[in-house]
Amino acid sequence: MGGGFNKVFSISPNISQKGEKTMKKQCLVVLATVTAMLIGLGSLASVQGSEDVVVEIPGITVVHDAKGDLLLRNCDPNNPDIPCSLPPGAPLDLPGYFDIKNATIVQLGPKYVDLFITLYAPIPAKPPEGFVSYIWQFEGGCVTGNPGDKAAVNVVWSGGIWSAYWVVITNCNPRTLVIGDPVPFKITWNTVMVQVLLDDLLTAANEEGTLEWYAAVRRVPFGYTPPGYPNFPHTVPVDFAPDVEAFNPLPSPILINPEEPATWEPFTFHR
Repeated sequence: MGGGFNKVFSISPNISQKGEKTMKKQCLVVLATVTAMLIGLGSLASVQGSEDVVVEIPGITVVHDAKGDLLLRNCDPNNPDIPCSLPPGAPLDLPGYFDIKNATIVQLGPKYVDLFITLYAPIPAKPPEGFVSYIWQFEGGCVTGNPGDKAAVNVVWSGGIWSAYWVVITNCNPRTLVIGDPVPFKITWNTVMVQVLLDDLLTAANEEGTLEWYAAVRRVPFGYTPPGYPNFPHTVPVDFAPDVEAFNPLPSPILINPEEPATWEPFTFHR
């Protein structure tokens, strides 16, 4: 990495050289396809609002998110139960690689699905922030309050390395999650991508086979106890797409839910 960083700087060590080339080619083809669809749709985001689901057909869902809509609130050691998104004392500002531009799920065929998050600024090879997490959350996460396990895929910068894996939220209060299997991932300029098996993804779908999902970016972990501070049990991402959660400017409730999650369903692949 280091000074050689230009466009692609991170890929899962579990991908073979042949698999890396295939994944890179698939990434470029899928991005080109989605871009062409967005152009052909005549910029629906500007027609329907600053944020919207701009593509939703079997196999593909694309969500556009407005620029600069970050949720910025410091964790307060005197009030640790208040929802927060930033470390205590951190500046109330973040660079554009925390700000979602588009989030996408694209089925490649009968076996694989690619998940993308595109940001408003390039992602550094080594972010100065100690923790950055890009998330595709399924089954409502901790937004809906529904009981049961909730699966997600995370790409995480922590401890000076990038990694990507499935996680399962087993409890929202107290915050508890289990880290699952690693997944192939790639970060290309301002886009982070993972590839998952269709069968694995569909385990998070509802009884009708529809996947409810949203993308998110975190500056602090899901379970957050920084050195010298109490546990902060209600941390939230700094951005969502769609905006399934937001800070309420009024005293109560503290969190509101402006939008519903996006949906995705597979297409039937015919050889």
